[in-house]
Amino acid sequence: MEHAGMSRPGKGRGHWVELSPKNNSNVQIDDDGDCPIVCICGASASGKSHFANVLVSQFEAVGLTALLLQCDNYYRSAYAPDPIYGFDTIDAIDVDALLADLHAARKGTLTRLRQYDMGSRAVGYRTIDFRSMPAAGYDLILVEGAYGPQAILSKYSIEAVVYLETPLWRRIWRRLPRDVKKRGRSPMSVLHQMLWQMLPGERRFIHPLRQQAHVVVRDPVAGCHAVLARMTGPR
Repeated sequence: MEHAGMSRPGKGRGHWVELSPKNNSNVQIDDDGDCPIVCICGASASGKSHFANVLVSQFEAVGLTALLLQCDNYYRSAYAPDPIYGFDTIDAIDVDALLADLHAARKGTLTRLRQYDMGSRAVGYRTIDFRSMPAAGYDLILVEGAYGPQAILSKYSIEAVVYLETPLWRRIWRRLPRDVKKRGRSPMSVLHQMLWQMLPGERRFIHPLRQQAHVVVRDPVAGCHAVLARMTGPR
């Protein structure tokens, strides 16, 4: 029996987590002083936000402070939905703003986090509370999102790319009540958008990210353990 359901490609496929044979890594500041990046990606309602928040807590438990950047906060406020993909496209993201904030975060100069309201499409900001961080600031950056990682992976060397893989039925079950309750949409409009815009957008922009992942996660608990082991284990 596999202890944690983990395996490396080519040595049997783990049921819960796949680990890539790409370079193993642990948290280490780059030679130029920049913070390392962990990128959490995957399809809509795959559990990325929850996984990222749990991972922040898990890093904290081992003495590491992580700054979380969520790509959903970088949607363009004046974006006209694409006729094919709607908002399910990298073009809906203000990539310049995302990359600028990530660059500042890596240098330790980012002082506020962008916020985006899905209902009103308004952009705002909140100040980072450095009082809750150690004097040295944060040790690494977590970037989480469905659209946004595509631009980051082409610009930066990422310490760990994590891809969440969740069945479509479970994602529908999660997203339908969420969008109806929090975004005031009708069930039919949510289902129509998921089937006719979300799925085509995922096939074009999100599914290819799986090939770049160091860790593919099907179970969040095993996935957190795998990411922690990769980032904090010995070289």
